[in-house]
Amino acid sequence: MNTTDVAQSSTFRYSGRDTINPWNGCAWFLTLSMWGLILSGCSSTYETTKTARSPTEQLLLTQSLKRGLIDAVLPIPPGQSVAVETVGLTGDQAFVTALIEKWLSREGLNLPKDGKESLIARVTLDAFGTLQDITFFGIPQISGGLLPIAVPELAFYKAQRQRGLARFSIDFIEKKTGRLIRSTPLYEGDAFYHQFTMLFAINYRDTDLLPPPP
Repeated sequence: MNTTDVAQSSTFRYSGRDTINPWNGCAWFLTLSMWGLILSGCSSTYETTKTARSPTEQLLLTQSLKRGLIDAVLPIPPGQSVAVETVGLTGDQAFVTALIEKWLSREGLNLPKDGKESLIARVTLDAFGTLQDITFFGIPQISGGLLPIAVPELAFYKAQRQRGLARFSIDFIEKKTGRLIRSTPLYEGDAFYHQFTMLFAINYRDTDLLPPPP
């Protein structure tokens, strides 16, 4: 190959680089930007109970406690008089006390309201609340910022899982002496309510609540 051929070949290669379509780079940039936006919407979060409690959360807690009482066995003979006290780390003692009183009454115990009971049924709440887990894959809601319009949430897949949990035990204490008479084992009940969204508009749910909320 002579000098003239080399020069022509070099000129051709250089000319080829010069004529690259600039839109190819833009397309790659836009594609990467879109995937970055989508991946920024991928998340998995874990949350504790929220208040004020929604109707669904109230049902989860109520049915969790009731299910914990299904296998509960009264450790003292029926016919005795008791007053119920509930201790726990949440503000739900009055509600739990009312449900436990209802159960004890069904089991054959007397619950006088004149202070003449012989035993104290002390309910210890080890846990009473809900757990929430949210998994999201898609484009989150965007309002303002770089875009002049608001973009609603677009979920390729979204799972909102919620579980209620009640764990408790009951100590029966002699009122006059404070002596412990009997204790129940630790009882536990739970309930769940899950909601799913797929491909933006397909929604369904899974729950063991009876009846399920609308």
